[in-house]
Amino acid sequence: MQKRIGIIDLGSNTTRMIVMGYTPHHSFRLLDEVRESVRLAEGIGPDGRLKPAAMDRAVATMRLFHTLSHSEHVQTIVPVATSAVREATNQAEFIARLAAEAGLSMRVLSAREEAYYGYLGVVNSIDLRDGFVIDIGGGSTQVSQVRGRGFLRWFSQPIGALRAMERFVHSDPISPKDFRALEAGIADYFAPLDWLSVDQGPMLVGIGGTIRTLAEIDQKVHTYPLDRIHGYVLTRDRLEALIERLRGMNQRQREEVPGLRRDRADLILPGAVILAHLMRRGGFEALTVGGQGLREGIFYEHFLVGEQPPLFADMRSFSVQNLARIYNYEVLHAAKVRDLALSMFDQLRPLHNYGEWERTLLAYAATLHDIGLAVNYYDHHKHGAYLVLNSALQGFTHREIALIALLVQFHRKGDVSLGALRELLHPDDEPRVSRLAALLRIAEYLERRKCQVVQDITVEIGDTIRMTARTVGDATVEIWDANRGARLFRKAYGRDVEIV
Repeated sequence: MQKRIGIIDLGSNTTRMIVMGYTPHHSFRLLDEVRESVRLAEGIGPDGRLKPAAMDRAVATMRLFHTLSHSEHVQTIVPVATSAVREATNQAEFIARLAAEAGLSMRVLSAREEAYYGYLGVVNSIDLRDGFVIDIGGGSTQVSQVRGRGFLRWFSQPIGALRAMERFVHSDPISPKDFRALEAGIADYFAPLDWLSVDQGPMLVGIGGTIRTLAEIDQKVHTYPLDRIHGYVLTRDRLEALIERLRGMNQRQREEVPGLRRDRADLILPGAVILAHLMRRGGFEALTVGGQGLREGIFYEHFLVGEQPPLFADMRSFSVQNLARIYNYEVLHAAKVRDLALSMFDQLRPLHNYGEWERTLLAYAATLHDIGLAVNYYDHHKHGAYLVLNSALQGFTHREIALIALLVQFHRKGDVSLGALRELLHPDDEPRVSRLAALLRIAEYLERRKCQVVQDITVEIGDTIRMTARTVGDATVEIWDANRGARLFRKAYGRDVEIV
């Protein structure tokens, strides 16, 4: 029976909840997500006390989230609080209010735990083996170092987008004096961080609402063709250009910036300056944006129960299997299509000269090729491509996701056309898709009746490619359909093909 868990993150600026449906170690999916700008850390003075109005907003939101969890039949609720509550001198009073008025027993995360769960969310969703994770929140910023996918060390400072705005920004648009104070203040906070360096790990991943928002703005500016933040690459040059643009705007103008939520319009510049400082400090020219963080990290402890640490052994392969399971794929059919396509790939290496990277993408596309049937039989190849592009495939670059989606789209019919995805691809990807899709298409037709009548296939390379199928019954329909659907192969490889 599938379980449901709700994870609530009471942050310094925003409170978020995710509801996940899952069967441990088998499959999971996001069922719901809700956010509310609470600004719990707003107005905290030298006494370190949370303000009554902020606490009232937080209690009301947590009560709402608790009610929503019950209405969605959530069995387990995990509410956690981070920087603002962790550092509040009236923490005990506030925690008692949440228990009494919202019915939630709050777990206050230490700075290390906050960094650790953010790391878990990243390493289980992005192919990060050696590098760093930056998490910019409203009240604090965490930096973690990852080595061999392990959590090596962490650094935390009580400065985030909201606190930086309150402490250093007193003008609108920001004055040169305030901007200099903002940069200097941020530099002081991170002066002790002496191990953030591209030489220690080549990859930098950024998580948190500030970084995701910066990526959304950048995507809008450059009319990015894929509506997907997770895995997006934001360069330092573009970040610096965005900072210069935001510096010249007042609050009202920032509220009109595409991709920028109105409730973040006053915080986005301080958050961007924190990120730019850390990228410069570490010598990083680009950052990969993560769509998963603390909440997902907590979830993986429940999903991968018994694993220490709770990490996927093969994240990419599991993610493909997870997506296939969500849409109730036909296991035996997909496996046979995959095996036939890979057999042809291996035997045709002298013609296509592709390696293990292409072979693996072909295998993943074969596993997913029919998931569009969950929408409708007609045009299920197009539905499947849409699902790939808009799913939570983990550990893949945007280019790889585009390639898998195109292979799924052209596994049945038609000439390959990259369309709007061309911008994500390399110049030689169009023939790459054509050659791989041609193999997937023939494999699909050789499994026409989904009964594994074609066991394997032998390829002889000549002026005409001869493919001989070994069968365990009458494969007349499969052979007929495969020959009929071989036009893409002829076009992609420049040779005739005969399937017998």
